Amino acid sequence: MKEYCIYLRKSRADAEAEARGEGETLSRHRNMLMELAKKQELNIVRIYKEIVSGDSIAVRPQMQALLADVTDKKYAGVLVVEIERLARGDTIDQGVVAQAFRDSSTKIITPTKTYDPDNEFDEEYFEFSLFMSRREYKTIKRRMQAGRLASVREGNYIGTTAPYGYRKINPEPKVHTLEIFPKEAETVRLIYSMYLDGHGAKFIASELNRMGISPRKSPYWEPPSIKKILANPVYCGKVGWKTKSNGDTLYKGLHAPIISEEIFESVQNKKKTAPAAQLHTNHVLRNYYNHILYCRNCGHQLKRRYIANSGHEHMLCVYRECHGKTVSSDTEAVDEAVMAALRYRLNSFKRLKWNGSTDEREQPDKKALIAAELERSKHQLSRLYDLLEQEVYDINTFIERSGIVNERISALEASIKELEKEEKTPQLSIDEAAVRLQYIIDKFRSSDAVEKNRLLHAAVRKIWYTKTQRMSRSKSDSDLSLSVEFL
Repeated sequence: MKEYCIYLRKSRADAEAEARGEGETLSRHRNMLMELAKKQELNIVRIYKEIVSGDSIAVRPQMQALLADVTDKKYAGVLVVEIERLARGDTIDQGVVAQAFRDSSTKIITPTKTYDPDNEFDEEYFEFSLFMSRREYKTIKRRMQAGRLASVREGNYIGTTAPYGYRKINPEPKVHTLEIFPKEAETVRLIYSMYLDGHGAKFIASELNRMGISPRKSPYWEPPSIKKILANPVYCGKVGWKTKSNGDTLYKGLHAPIISEEIFESVQNKKKTAPAAQLHTNHVLRNYYNHILYCRNCGHQLKRRYIANSGHEHMLCVYRECHGKTVSSDTEAVDEAVMAALRYRLNSFKRLKWNGSTDEREQPDKKALIAAELERSKHQLSRLYDLLEQEVYDINTFIERSGIVNERISALEASIKELEKEEKTPQLSIDEAAVRLQYIIDKFRSSDAVEKNRLLHAAVRKIWYTKTQRMSRSKSDSDLSLSVEFL
């Protein structure tokens, strides 16, 4: 005897009806389909009951099991209350369902119609039903998204769980907001305060654990949790709405802030421009090139690593884009190169003084040169648009070449801003600068890491590191080079 099964799934409308007290949906549907099976004398051998909510097949385990069994041709037919219960998600999901039933010649039986995939007209009607279901699904989804966005604009918090420092409350119907949980809120303020004092997420997590302060769902704090708190605008009284095109859009929330907007923005700016120093496990600065030594290839700071086998410290770039491109150097070799650059700078000051000059800035106007190059690049970009309009370039060629020019324009504009910032910085006289450099050179070797970092910051803005060749027994020469930007 042929075997059949039943598939039950609750829709959003069913859930809303249950909330109004209209009875349990799946039980009602099961009884309806069992009555249909009895009427048509169908042998029901299994009932698939989906108890989780979800539009995608990926989050519906019973649907996945049903499709696997349908593909294996276990059933002559599947009973559902309506076609939409099988697939209401995207085109791919509906295509998977349609193909599984078509390839296995499995019928779909509803109270109003039986769909035979081997019948051309039934197949077309089935596909049309899925198409209409998908349109309705998209309409409902847009309506729900619009409702959620309207709620966020009104300041409601629509997240499923409250962030650390808050509790979810519903003071009025359709009002979803947060209230401050004082004990946790004090910890949030402490986290922001410690970060602005120069401590990183690892230090803050260790310090909170040492103080016996625990997170909400774990016995210990971890750095990712600290970073998440430092990046969450909810703490300054905002709620957000994320879109693919515009990213996060923030609105003023109904809840009270734990920290001020000024503090939140200060933390975001610090993360971009001056991230926390690299500290040893005992919270002592070890990398005295922190915020000074940068990789020329990728622009990231170099990290300090202690190599146990050799007993030496190395400076290296740990970022993926530099793998195989930027080679590490022994820290002592970097120190020697930096000191050589400082001595060269000092000797330049001495030569200027011997020649009777009181101003070191006897050089071409860098800003004017960069501005001229920027103007040429903008003209080149304008020319690319002309070539596109004249159909000399196709769209792919235009995108490729305009991307290169735009990158150059951005780099030149950033260089001009950097020079303008330098112009606003008070300039030392040659004598003052020479005295400072001599002091740094004399004190550097005997200072600890913290003092070395302070000394370098007194004379240097950035040091750009380049090294591409590894040392070996056959090759002892190093191609290490440094480009120093002095204050």
